[in-house]
Amino acid sequence: MSMNQNASSSQSLAALPGLFSLRARAWAAWKRHRNERVLENLSYDTLKDIGFPSVDDAVHKTEQ
Repeated sequence: MSMNQNASSSQSLAALPGLFSLRARAWAAWKRHRNERVLENLSYDTLKDIGFPSVDDAVHKTEQ
């Protein structure tokens, strides 16, 4: 193995942690987006049952 091949091999290995973190961040963003889509499709009553505040709660809190 020549010095040039050895240097390029070590440079590509050095980039692996960056690629893994990019992959992990992309995976987390996709999961977050998927979960937001699921929540958006729930009915108003279901959202209230699991603890999301209703829209009119914010109005009442500002009036008080």
